[in-house]
Amino acid sequence: MKYLILLLIFFIAKVYSQNNGIIIGKVTDKETQSSVHNATVSVLNTDMKTVTDNDGKFQFKNIPLGNYELKVTCVGYEAFIRTDIVVNSSRPAEVEIELLNSNITTSVIDVEGKYFQKSTDVSTSSYSLDFEEVRRAPGAIEDVSRMLQIMPGVSSANDGRNDLIVRGGSPSENLTIIDGIEIPNINHFPTEGSTSGPIGMINVKFIDNVKFSTGGFSARYGDKLSSIMDIRFREGYRKKFLSDINLSTAGFGGIFEGPLFSQKGSFIISARKSYLNLIKGAIRLAAVPDYWDFNLKADYDFNNNTKLSLIGIGGLDKISFINDSKEISDENPYGKVIGDQQQFTVGLNLKKLFKKGYWQMIAANSTGFAYYTNNDIRTDELKFRYKNFQTDFNFKTEFFYQLNNSNNIIAGVSGHLIRYRNETFYKADTTNFGDPMPESNVNTADKYNKASVFVQYTYKIPDNKVILNAGARFDYFSGIKEKTAVSPRFGISYSLFNSTTLSASTGIYYQSPEYLWLSSEPGNNELKFIKAIHYVAGIEHLFTPELRMQIEAYYKEYKNYPVSTVIPTYVLISGGTENGPNLMYGKAVSAGFGFSRGIDFSLHKKLTGNGIYGMINYSLSESKVTALVGGEKPGSFDYRHSLTIIAGYQISNDWLIGIKFRYTTGRPYTPFDIVTSTYYGRGVSDFNNFNSARFKDYNRLDFRVDKKWNFKKLSIVTYIELQNALNTNNVYSYFWNEYKNEQGTIYQWKFLPVGGFSIQF
Repeated sequence: MKYLILLLIFFIAKVYSQNNGIIIGKVTDKETQSSVHNATVSVLNTDMKTVTDNDGKFQFKNIPLGNYELKVTCVGYEAFIRTDIVVNSSRPAEVEIELLNSNITTSVIDVEGKYFQKSTDVSTSSYSLDFEEVRRAPGAIEDVSRMLQIMPGVSSANDGRNDLIVRGGSPSENLTIIDGIEIPNINHFPTEGSTSGPIGMINVKFIDNVKFSTGGFSARYGDKLSSIMDIRFREGYRKKFLSDINLSTAGFGGIFEGPLFSQKGSFIISARKSYLNLIKGAIRLAAVPDYWDFNLKADYDFNNNTKLSLIGIGGLDKISFINDSKEISDENPYGKVIGDQQQFTVGLNLKKLFKKGYWQMIAANSTGFAYYTNNDIRTDELKFRYKNFQTDFNFKTEFFYQLNNSNNIIAGVSGHLIRYRNETFYKADTTNFGDPMPESNVNTADKYNKASVFVQYTYKIPDNKVILNAGARFDYFSGIKEKTAVSPRFGISYSLFNSTTLSASTGIYYQSPEYLWLSSEPGNNELKFIKAIHYVAGIEHLFTPELRMQIEAYYKEYKNYPVSTVIPTYVLISGGTENGPNLMYGKAVSAGFGFSRGIDFSLHKKLTGNGIYGMINYSLSESKVTALVGGEKPGSFDYRHSLTIIAGYQISNDWLIGIKFRYTTGRPYTPFDIVTSTYYGRGVSDFNNFNSARFKDYNRLDFRVDKKWNFKKLSIVTYIELQNALNTNNVYSYFWNEYKNEQGTIYQWKFLPVGGFSIQF
């Protein structure tokens, strides 16, 4: 009987299988955003070739299903090769390709294609990833933040969170942008006062590409100190309605897309619901998270040069840490905690193209709500209650103009209108260092205003041999007494040979204090802008067009970081990876300072015809901080050595395998004073040995297999991951078990098989 069933499945697959698909795309100028017509588009390793029309569009019909590379050449532009074009039967493969002006006055066509490309206003520390590179990354469970954790100079706090710790900085120092719209946090259960959380809200199938910068970024970006994650969402399909029903570790949901207004526009929308309660034990969750998330993009073309886009992203989150046994244990170290959070961002982007550039105007609103309570697990007495509401209406306008092939300028202004409410109660207690902490009962409602102006200039000598960048930024924040800051930025890149480029950048960066910190004490308006100075120098070498090596050395100097006077050893750069709000106790002063320095190495192989792809990323780093007392100490994110290896192989058009190995030096922590903790029956950290101990070194191996099936107008994409395949016991943290009056250990994820599928039609 089973053979008959297998035969039937095989027969159905053959009858309804489809062998051909479609590639449609558009070629644009990377700087001016205008269409590039008469560009030649070739499908590598085939005889297929076409030319873009007046709108920069092209199409390939009846192309066999599989993975492809497209090479684009055009007079006046550097040739570029876009890899990871997946053609399946359920929908056309849509591709947007940007070409960089070669700054050559002759009519010579550059035919040597490049696989790696970066913007001319970025000199150092820039990486670009396409959708497939994010989707198939082993161990990332199709989450963009977890994918970026593997990049050089980036660390993660633990397996259960999406923190991006960039070159020793706090997760609160990262900026996320989607289609020009700032998103305060892209994670479920976001840590207030940070950009982190445990689970991503972005549906990876919305992503066209991600540009990520770990330092030395231009004056266009401000109010953050460490990194920029610039995400571009793809457009919905304009010819007909398409659907995608999917299930993964992030949840179960659907994606729906199609035309708007007779194909003058399009929409794409998704909704997803969690089901992590089914695997609670496997990933060592002390609670069951329950959440929904929503993604939306809609586009409308007024004409060929004017477009309006609508972006939306939101999440509804609930969680509880409750143990019926009323005993604190390794599985339930938090006591009785209940949490409820909501966040939404909606924004409009109006873009107008003209002959030498573009103008865009953005208006957006972000709203967030959070409520947490913590009761003693034995007495049920209220220990902590936190209620927060904030809304941020912001606008931005930018103007890019290409003076000529050698000179570009971009300028812009922005403003934020913020409403913030904070209700926080703390029971009188002592800190982990034994310092007295009086009862706190904060109930504030504040209004803040932010504004900025920037200008960025780029100069290129012929053939882009040398590219110079210079810019400056002015920032204003009403919540502090010293309300203004000016930050100059500079960068240069020099092509030593065709395959080797030297680069350097420096600049001053400012970030305003978090609203949560300001509202915790009236006197905290004395805080200053946090300041960081970046120095970066690097070399890039192409061994082959698809194999790139990058080495960068950096030094990042911090000044004016807030330090709580209640915990005088604690600089707030060490926070942002907590579950719940990134809280600060009482009054703070801008007295913290420190540095982060290191060397980042990256070897990146793009997926090409040989089927092999991968990355080797290594960072050697050191970070030190100085608070009010205690002198210079290791920073809480001083990992020293970090190594990540990703390797994959495209076995055939429908089979792909990949592995990831990650090793890091143990993270610093402050040990408990065992004698004092035992005497008082609660955890008291050893004040004299702040961050003197380290967790044991971390290592983890992940394995992933992808499989695709194509039928007539329907595709099925599946994957399975074996996370922590060696079942390594990596330590998350230590805590004081008050029930047993002894130190306990919380471990990170153990061996966890996960998977998912996507039915596209």
